[in-house]
Amino acid sequence: MIKKNLNLFIIASTLAIATGSACAATPGLWDGVAAMPPQSIQLQDEALEQSTFEYISLSPVYFDSNRATLTHAGQQALDAASDYLQKHDSIKRILIEGHTDAKGGIAFNDNLSDRRALVVRNYLTIKGVDPELINMIGMGEHQPVDQNWTREGRQRNRHVSIYAVHWNR
Repeated sequence: MIKKNLNLFIIASTLAIATGSACAATPGLWDGVAAMPPQSIQLQDEALEQSTFEYISLSPVYFDSNRATLTHAGQQALDAASDYLQKHDSIKRILIEGHTDAKGGIAFNDNLSDRRALVVRNYLTIKGVDPELINMIGMGEHQPVDQNWTREGRQRNRHVSIYAVHWNR
């Protein structure tokens, strides 16, 4: 039971951070004051025992340096993601995280990662994915998946991650 409560807490925290209103101005994120997420998940213990959450990481979408435009390969990855997301009714949330390399200033990269996440969200919405399921956040250069001192590492850091959250009851 403790493990399930912990899993629910982790998911609720992730969803709170990934919502559009989760920013530095939101009480509780940066100032140490407790705050409830705008869309909190509240389940009774019986429902919690019968429910499981599963995160599925879909193929990342890579971008050119200092760009928030989709490449042909990016469009193909999003077409496959769109097909997957529309086939599964158990998906209750889609998390989109925009990332950048460390080239450029922090403010520029934060804005660029937001724009990349928005481009992916818009593409998925045009392809028929329910926009109400999508939460997005720009991570800027703050969570690299690889080193930033090599060209290959920077290239891997210029991406958008897409996660499907399945809720199985």
